[in-house]
Amino acid sequence: MQIKELINSVMSTFHSSQDNGYVGIDIGSSYIKVVQLKKEEGRIVLDTYGEVALGPYEEDGVAGQIAHLEQEQLTEAVKNLIKQANVSAKTAFISLASSSSLIFILSLPRISEHELAGAVQSEVKKYIPIPLTEISLDWWIIPEEETFGDDYMHTEKKGDIKVLVAAVRNEIFDTYEGMAKNLPFQEHAYEIETFSMVRSSLRNELAPVMLVDFGASGTRVTVIEHGVLRKFYSINRGGLYLTNSLKKSLQIEFEDAEKKKREVGMNEEGDREVSKIIETGMEYVLSEIKKVLFDFEHDYKRPVNKIILAGGGALLPGLKEKMEFRYNIPTEYADPFKHAMYPDFLEEVLKKSGPEFSVALGLALQRLV
Repeated sequence: MQIKELINSVMSTFHSSQDNGYVGIDIGSSYIKVVQLKKEEGRIVLDTYGEVALGPYEEDGVAGQIAHLEQEQLTEAVKNLIKQANVSAKTAFISLASSSSLIFILSLPRISEHELAGAVQSEVKKYIPIPLTEISLDWWIIPEEETFGDDYMHTEKKGDIKVLVAAVRNEIFDTYEGMAKNLPFQEHAYEIETFSMVRSSLRNELAPVMLVDFGASGTRVTVIEHGVLRKFYSINRGGLYLTNSLKKSLQIEFEDAEKKKREVGMNEEGDREVSKIIETGMEYVLSEIKKVLFDFEHDYKRPVNKIILAGGGALLPGLKEKMEFRYNIPTEYADPFKHAMYPDFLEEVLKKSGPEFSVALGLALQRLV
């Protein structure tokens, strides 16, 4: 089955759920986050938001740890968060984690649409080590570059087309469907979190932008230009690796290591020993990001103009400044709540927590933009 068939599948026909708004449910590896939006007089309004740690739902688990929950435990966690956040929407959009998905770009000869399906499936076998019957697969032809003066000359190889491929294991859908059927929604659909994050983090940028999602289990790097995904790269190292490095090096409990990571980060003036451990742990990630920057500039003959940091790990103290200095590229935090109206007294807290809620808010925006 193709992903778009599953993404568009719903539990019932579309009712008047617009009156109740839409809720985005971001199921991460260590936290679940929700954002509910609605439209009032043509304006998008923030209704509610919230998060819950998944670690405590496991025996002896603590907040911040990656949790491997059974369907029943996951359903319980989502239900509790929906109740705590006073979610009232009847339509939910649920994220499919990039860590459980596979996104890549194929370069194929220019062939007919009928031949394309077979060519994609043939090439996909080189990337996916399991039978295609065990995955849901979809692909989209990436629009060719347009010419915008001397700085935006067409660089694709003549005759080639670029195809964006996304694959998700069927067992993930089965787990999520089992959960969703026990949630109080009339309608639900799915989206891979990378696309939700792009929707909430970017706004009409024409020049190339790199979006870096620092999660607990890994880091995802996406380059977007004119609203088109040009590069995607997944790095198998995230915030949990840093916490475990501190735990092991300093011989402290996980909770203490997590606290030091969040408070000190890469700021040398805080605690030199802690910042050094984190810097060492981050070196591989920063080097891989540099490779993506280089590859994009090599392939498209122009540089990335801006970097946007998203995900909970983006808030690591000192990270933004380190990246801006290292790459000499303007770097900023994702500000997804800019899409919605909310009370003035929430501005400071929403600015700070924005990177963590990029996926949930992007999901909720699907039918509002």
